[in-house]
Amino acid sequence: METLNKLVMLLDGSSLIYRAFYAMPRFTSSQGKPTGAVLGFGNMLLRLIEDFNPFSLITTFDHPQKTFRHQLAEEYKAQRKPMPDELIPQIQFVKDLILSFGLKWIEMPGFEGDDLIGSLRHKIPEQFTIAMVSSDLDLLQLVNDKTILLQPVKGVTQLKKIDKKTMEDHYGITPQQVVDFIALTGDPSDNIPGLPGIGEKTALDLLKRYHNWQGILNHFDELPLRIQKAIQDHAQQIELSLQLATIIDTIPIEINFQAWNFQRVQWKSLFALLDELDLVKFKERMMKKRKEIHQSSLPLFTNNQ
Repeated sequence: METLNKLVMLLDGSSLIYRAFYAMPRFTSSQGKPTGAVLGFGNMLLRLIEDFNPFSLITTFDHPQKTFRHQLAEEYKAQRKPMPDELIPQIQFVKDLILSFGLKWIEMPGFEGDDLIGSLRHKIPEQFTIAMVSSDLDLLQLVNDKTILLQPVKGVTQLKKIDKKTMEDHYGITPQQVVDFIALTGDPSDNIPGLPGIGEKTALDLLKRYHNWQGILNHFDELPLRIQKAIQDHAQQIELSLQLATIIDTIPIEINFQAWNFQRVQWKSLFALLDELDLVKFKERMMKKRKEIHQSSLPLFTNNQ
């Protein structure tokens, strides 16, 4: 992808930390601090910078408190296991790593990182394109002509690009239909119930024919009897699932988008963090990077007199 420095990347920090945690070995420092997720996230961050040369990167996180979705449905995400003990302290280390890179991270009580990504899009000037980076396919509802999703498919460094055309050609769905699709099929990872007896194929067929949930209701009499029965019994549940699956994009976020480059890295705090966590090889990579930057900034001719 040619960026010409006109790309803003929005990282789903919570999703990517989990992915890094399970993709990396259970590394620990000499003091017993877990470090695998930090290293995995750092590798991913550096890879994104080197491969895409973005104008800026911002990372969002789920707030540890319950969100408005839990108020709508107590069972929302209730089936999820607690965060692994080894991952808990690494969240703050990753946030410190982001800051030491001279980048920003955001979280907000009552909302998830996806909601912040949805709202941040409206703060980005129109001349920029946007790349969301996440394993969470719920974000596909935000894809448009200037917004794509980069989905990690192998570890934390190999990414799959999904744009509007990819969605329509390979998934048979438009961004506007993602929420309806989730509501119809359910999302076990978030404990969002779907319409009983409706699988992905049937949901896609219904959306292709009737466009969305309201369109399905408007043509209720045309539906097979089993689907009519499911809707009669569970329509209210689907209405709730639509609310749970919809990403909020109206959160008032005050943020200034500033151009980023390696000159913004806080090298002293970065190296102190990497020393604390014994991330020796990653520190060596960053020292090499700093040397390259320093050499490239030297004048072509120097006065030796």
